[in-house]
Amino acid sequence: MAKKKISRKSVSTRTSKGKASVEKGAKFEDTVADVYRLLGADVIPNIEICQKKVDILATFRLPGSPTGHRVIVECKDEKKAPAQNQRVMQFTGLLDTARKAGEADSAAIITRFPWSDQAKGFAKKSGIELLTYAQKMTQLIDLTQYLKDLVDRFEKKDPRRPSEPPLGAYYVDLSAERVTRKGSEKITVIDDYIHEWIHGNNTTHLAILGEYGTGKTSLAQKLARDLAAAYLNAPGSTRIPVLFSLREFTKTLRIESLVTSFLDQECGVMNPRFRLFQAMNDAGIFLMIFDGFDEMAVRVDVDTLEINLQEIEKLAAVPKSKVIITSRLEYFVSGEEEKRCLRPKGDLLATREIEYEPLKIVPWDEEQVNSFLKKRVPLIRGAKHPWTYYRDRIRSIPGLGDLSRRPVLLDMIVKTLPQLIASGKQINRPSLYETYLLGEIKRQRIIKKRTLLLQETTRLSLLERLALDFYGGEIPAITFVDAQKYIRKFVKPPRTESEAYTRDFLTCSFLIREGDQYRFSHRSIMEYLAAKGLMEEINKNHPRAFACQRLDPVVTGFLVELQPDATRLWNWIESAKSEEKADSKYLGGNAATVLCRLDRSALAGKDLSGTNLIGADLSSADLRGAEFRGTLMKNVDLEHAKFMKEDLRAADLSDLSMTIFYFVKLSEAKISKLREHIIVPSGRSDDILIRELSNQLSNLGVSVYSIAWDGDAEGHLLVQVHARIPDVRRLESIQNEVSVQSMVQSSSIYADEQEQFFATIPNSLSKLRDQFKNW
Repeated sequence: MAKKKISRKSVSTRTSKGKASVEKGAKFEDTVADVYRLLGADVIPNIEICQKKVDILATFRLPGSPTGHRVIVECKDEKKAPAQNQRVMQFTGLLDTARKAGEADSAAIITRFPWSDQAKGFAKKSGIELLTYAQKMTQLIDLTQYLKDLVDRFEKKDPRRPSEPPLGAYYVDLSAERVTRKGSEKITVIDDYIHEWIHGNNTTHLAILGEYGTGKTSLAQKLARDLAAAYLNAPGSTRIPVLFSLREFTKTLRIESLVTSFLDQECGVMNPRFRLFQAMNDAGIFLMIFDGFDEMAVRVDVDTLEINLQEIEKLAAVPKSKVIITSRLEYFVSGEEEKRCLRPKGDLLATREIEYEPLKIVPWDEEQVNSFLKKRVPLIRGAKHPWTYYRDRIRSIPGLGDLSRRPVLLDMIVKTLPQLIASGKQINRPSLYETYLLGEIKRQRIIKKRTLLLQETTRLSLLERLALDFYGGEIPAITFVDAQKYIRKFVKPPRTESEAYTRDFLTCSFLIREGDQYRFSHRSIMEYLAAKGLMEEINKNHPRAFACQRLDPVVTGFLVELQPDATRLWNWIESAKSEEKADSKYLGGNAATVLCRLDRSALAGKDLSGTNLIGADLSSADLRGAEFRGTLMKNVDLEHAKFMKEDLRAADLSDLSMTIFYFVKLSEAKISKLREHIIVPSGRSDDILIRELSNQLSNLGVSVYSIAWDGDAEGHLLVQVHARIPDVRRLESIQNEVSVQSMVQSSSIYADEQEQFFATIPNSLSKLRDQFKNW
């Protein structure tokens, strides 16, 4: 028989593949050796044991032992698992020989592929540990008890909320929206999207955004519980959830401190080391959830925000890492800032590379609200009616239906509504919060039989002062010593009882302790109490916190519902002349904000000459006929506001938020030209135009917040642009000077342009026209 000729090329190919395989195996051995070193072992690679080559000899030092515990380790970086039982038998023979020779005590085989149950059973009898590399990595830090605690807190009882039923008893799935090239896409159950992302290859991280009370923290706890339960049931089947609460970091974050504190306090790790956590994260073992990014700093600036994101990036930048951050949507002051923080790659001056896909939690719909009520009402003490009764009462109270679409507020409504119905009091947000807070104090005193030293009015007064200090950024949190100073200053107890009064205040006042510092248990409670404190300043005609910081929209909403004295607010506007004073910079602007929330036309026709209205939120206000000669109007929000062209001409204007309308008749020739340069997957001509319009406005120095638009089959397009305009002197040129001018039939900013502008809108766009007109 003729011999088969073997070409030099085939020999060379096999030699090359063999060399690559050896190099790959050696690299895997080095990787496994590093794991044993991290575990504290002395490692000798490529050693001969009983005349057999062994990949690794790892020796763990034991007290009183001259040799320690010696483990011989075989490393296999293979895609398949050939002859598993045979491999175990061979290694068993070597282990037996090494034990008799006094050269080894146990053995392990580390692979990339998973082992069969049969092989595991056979190896267990022989004293050999069979693990994948990922499973070996999880031995660096034992998080088993932490995972069990995550499950128990959600399903059984959360010791941090001893009076509440477990969250799992009444949790309802959340929905969200994500932005795609085609527009906004609804995510019916956000958990489904997140789990698909966890097990996928997408390297972009997630940012879960939502307004206050939308359930971000509950979602984080639910997600952590689901992953923990899955991992405990089948180790290695999913990532290990690591839920960080960022509320205690009120300045700038240091990731090493966060991790070691978490391992110590949350996981009970005896010797918490950041290096071990980092190695596990590098191997893709964790899903890290940074909950409450918006609560990390009280006094936030761009630098602080950037520094905190850089710290998270120390862990997020690893190729195999998966990170979720949760934050209030309003934490980012503009759409541009949100984009810069979450999508930094397009920024020439960016110091970070990691990107986050924003998922915006949307308020509950009717079905979700009903599902929550069905679960929650039976768990409420004092609820004597079926859930449908409370659903109907919520629907019948003006404004309550909208509030009930936020999980946190709906929970508060359900807790307090039975009491309010029984008392016959007016039901609105302030009355709900007041009833909830007073009811909890009563529960502490009567149901728990606690002897409270502070009267209810005194306690609430102290909390209002504290909330204002938190809200104004004067202090990020209080320690026991700080609280004792509060008590001595405002309560003046006997000196011998100062400590007792302080303990009473900290223990029974909706505060939680984290480390040595105390904060409000929920941000919305702080905001309500801050509004109460501001209301007290108005009633006493003593603006302190009211004058030194721009009003937050949530606090403004509470304050308006408390019905402040409009005459007093007008007096404050009169006293706020154009001279800027450090201690009253926002007095006039805040007073105007509240007045225009009480009555949209409050400023119409008024003489506001020389007044300081810095930072005023005049969105949707009617300003027609008002005199603004020499009025300071820096950083004023005028979105949807109605004002005449001559109204603002004499004002000192800069850095304004405004609304611009455009009516466009699409030109097919222009569209064809645009399609040559801009490819839009949907192929919609209005998509192309909006992108072009946005780009041109940006080139003119305009920061575009959002653009709303729609069109008809005839090629008409109605566009509404919300933007920040830094240079008001160019207002009219910004209104008109865009590259799509040939298609713009008309545009409008001023109220005296509106009638003529909307008259050009065809009937086919009447629905959108009416929506924009009825701001």
